[in-house]
Amino acid sequence: MFDITVIGAGPAGLAAGTYSAFFGLQTLILESGKQAGGRMLKARKIVNYLGFPEKVTGRELATKMARQAQGAGAQLSTSEKVVSLLCNREIHAETNRDVYDTKALILATGAGMKGLGLDGETWFGDGVSYCSQCNAPVVEGMDIIVIGNVETAVDEAIYLSNIANCVRLVNHADAISIEAKARDGLQKSKVKLVEGFVGEAIKGEPPRMQLVLRSMRNSATEKLTANVLCIVSPLIPFVSALRKAGIATHRAGCVAVDEFGRTNIKGVFAAGSCASTRKDIVPSCVGDGTTVAAYACLYVKNKL
Repeated sequence: MFDITVIGAGPAGLAAGTYSAFFGLQTLILESGKQAGGRMLKARKIVNYLGFPEKVTGRELATKMARQAQGAGAQLSTSEKVVSLLCNREIHAETNRDVYDTKALILATGAGMKGLGLDGETWFGDGVSYCSQCNAPVVEGMDIIVIGNVETAVDEAIYLSNIANCVRLVNHADAISIEAKARDGLQKSKVKLVEGFVGEAIKGEPPRMQLVLRSMRNSATEKLTANVLCIVSPLIPFVSALRKAGIATHRAGCVAVDEFGRTNIKGVFAAGSCASTRKDIVPSCVGDGTTVAAYACLYVKNKL
């Protein structure tokens, strides 16, 4: 019987497991992948994590986080996927290896990036980004292309236009549909709007990336060059196995939680991007995992 079991070893899960272990509770962290870290492992360079002013790769940061969690006393098991959960009077987590009983459960299953399906989109590094906030410290004076067909793309483009030299927004659809207030903000900004095209491919290498566009009206193509391509794409929370256990989710797919990270089931908590796609950068996930773990620890010790 574990005091706290954490499902997922991304930044939120590792932070939650570390704090729980520091609190003196028997803690288990289950990770379906071969290595702890989640989407953080794909980041070639992280520039916005406190304590690493010289920058750090996602893999390096994940390794340090996992080592700290284990050093605190948490048990970390990789390549172990949770296949079912039973959350009635008692909480049981069944994996591809074993069945674990736990007093409290913290869901930190993370989220995947849907992407836009562009050729070459699997190239992920300095020149291709899915996080404008992550790149803000290093894009000053650069040329940036923001591409996406969700309203968030407008906010991302306006945000970056205050830092970068030139920002072009490719809507990835025939017409951009945004609220009047957002459109007004776009017109007042330095953002150049490119409409009537969809992205086809990403080519080149940093510092000169190339976005190949295809016209929505004919077969004409166009190429735009920039230092950074920022792709704005919805996150897909990994919650399918959780719904089967009766854990409530929002229409957007995230686990429904209160301000303490509590779900609709007593003793079950959620943290990170599976609980809110707004928590999709490493610092916010770490903070959320730590906060939720604090309340999970209080629950185990005092049944609060």
